Amino acid sequence: MLDMNNVEHISDLAEEGCLNRVDLKISDLTKSDIVPGFSDTMTASNFGKISDLATRSDIACGIINMVFETIGMVSRFAAQNFGIRDIVLTGNLSGVKQAAPLFDTLNRMFDLNFMIPENSRFGTVIGAALAGCEK
Repeated sequence: MLDMNNVEHISDLAEEGCLNRVDLKISDLTKSDIVPGFSDTMTASNFGKISDLATRSDIACGIINMVFETIGMVSRFAAQNFGIRDIVLTGNLSGVKQAAPLFDTLNRMFDLNFMIPENSRFGTVIGAALAGCEK
């Protein structure tokens, strides 16, 4: 969509973007609460408002939002099945600037505890090293 392949560059581009120019929000559909406790700023449809007027920055913002919301919702449903409230995020995407604020919003909305630990980008290698130390 952007002809870019570096997530840090996409994240930088997204900082100038406006999500309201690409995503359809609940507040765009109704003024009343659909589900008590859900924010009217929740996404109703990713890219549901995109038009020719959307900038590359707006599209980058929409892509990042869609990826993180998908990770958040899939994690929420998986955790709910097992009664888990603490979800640890690791890997390169956890270090993207937009990750912490978005997951903080999901924490409040769903009463979960998405955590992004220090050095989260290196979670896999740290786990492998610790497993190797046990042997």
